[in-house]
Amino acid sequence: MIFRAVAVSAALVTAALTPAFAASAPKSDAPRTPSSPCFRLTDLGGHRIAAPDTLYYSVRRKEVYKFTFSGSCFAGVTNSDPLILEPLGASSQICKPMDLNIGVGGPIPRRCILKSIERLTPEQAEALPKKLKP
Repeated sequence: MIFRAVAVSAALVTAALTPAFAASAPKSDAPRTPSSPCFRLTDLGGHRIAAPDTLYYSVRRKEVYKFTFSGSCFAGVTNSDPLILEPLGASSQICKPMDLNIGVGGPIPRRCILKSIERLTPEQAEALPKKLKP
């Protein structure tokens, strides 16, 4: 009898809390915003090196993302040099710098420390000089 009372109590608590959790859970189909960029590694297109610490990537052929790095990881690197991209963690989603390991390939490969990922607004992307557009 005690087991049944505990089971009923647990079911009532679960039923009472379920709407609260459902209301607070983020929706997966929520639109992305510039402050919360998310994409898959396979969504990445071309890239352009803007500065020793800045890289622009096209994502899904219609969006432009700005990657900012600690230090001068891309000093002496050209746009044709191979980049090493490796997602970290169990998810294939890249939403924050800790989700992606990035580096420069070549005879002496080097890893870069990704500091921030920012999705540019269409206006910001359009304002980029032609040589920096990915």
